Amino acid sequence: MSERRTDLDWLRIVAFAILIFFHVAMVYAPADWEVKSPRIVPWLTVVLEWSAPWRLLLLFMISGAATSFMCRRMTPRELFVARSVFLLPPLLFAVEAISPPQLYVKAIERFGFHGDFWQFVPHYFDLSRRLCDGGRCLQMPNWEHLWFVAYLWIYTTLLAVGLAKVGRLTSAPSFHGILGGWRLLVVPSLCLAMMRIALAHFFPETHDLVGDWYLHAVFFSAFLFGFMFLRDNAVMRTFESLRWLALGVGIATYILRSTYTWDYRDATFIPIELKVVMAFDYGFDQWSWVVAAVGFASRHLRERDGAVRRYLTEAIFPYYIVHQLVIVLAAHGLTRLALPLALEAFVLVALCVVGCAATFELVRRIEWLRPWFGLRPSGRKEAIRWPGRLAAWTRSRLPPRHS
Repeated sequence: MSERRTDLDWLRIVAFAILIFFHVAMVYAPADWEVKSPRIVPWLTVVLEWSAPWRLLLLFMISGAATSFMCRRMTPRELFVARSVFLLPPLLFAVEAISPPQLYVKAIERFGFHGDFWQFVPHYFDLSRRLCDGGRCLQMPNWEHLWFVAYLWIYTTLLAVGLAKVGRLTSAPSFHGILGGWRLLVVPSLCLAMMRIALAHFFPETHDLVGDWYLHAVFFSAFLFGFMFLRDNAVMRTFESLRWLALGVGIATYILRSTYTWDYRDATFIPIELKVVMAFDYGFDQWSWVVAAVGFASRHLRERDGAVRRYLTEAIFPYYIVHQLVIVLAAHGLTRLALPLALEAFVLVALCVVGCAATFELVRRIEWLRPWFGLRPSGRKEAIRWPGRLAAWTRSRLPPRHS
């Protein structure tokens, strides 16, 4: 990239940081998760509802923008190979090494498994053996939180196939007549609301790829939006101009949705009219926070660069890969110590940060481990040569375009 969009880097860093705190809070929230504390805090449901609708939407948009910058210097087939080399090794590593310990803890706490970890491993890799409790079964093997990586690879592949059919995209299409001014806030919000009304009830979130059509509609749309528009300076100026309005809309819709979530948390029946109203509230809540985040970042973080940004930009993917494993293992052990709740949560956050940092510092120094954690080859000369070598390797291995 000839121009580094540091504002998008900062957004990605902040979004993943929020994800770490989100998963720590899930240990104590009433919602279902990998490992649960015996001391549930009901009001955390409202706190978690703040970032849940928009955090991943924002990350897929940023991924789409990064893909757009890559397309400036890569053909579609080179894009496919580059993203496959970057995304598939961490995904495979997660399925083989990161997920088994997490599911072992879940098997103990939720499915009554009594063996040690090495007795559990055959269950994990044997598709004919399943752990079930009543009507629930533990899905194994499993990519756990790395579903984001799997979805991103699928979306990039679909995009590369599409670009190969129509040719390289040299400029973003002009949709200013549809998305100019206030329409950038309203039109996507309405689209997200309609997706929720049409799909969410019939295809609830599963993260298992097949049948997850509501999330695919939302996240693939966000990925394409980022690909087409986030490198357009005119669109970014519109984001900036709407940032305060979007923040106000986001706060108002979040308050309304949180009140609804709290008042109906134990309801067995909700009127269909109320569900429709809240679907529109959800759509505006989902998109307004994205507009506010992108607008403020574009306004204030484009020139904010330095060693911290460079370090965190490289570290955030390894942090993402290992953070949930650290949280699950630490929470499983901490609950036995019966610490005061506030102290236990603080220790859990600290252990997560230390575990992620230690993993990154180890992995970045061991060359053969780097690809498995989403890190490119080390060394300045090697890093500079990496895109050229990858492109040369691609041209030598793939058939000519006319074949």
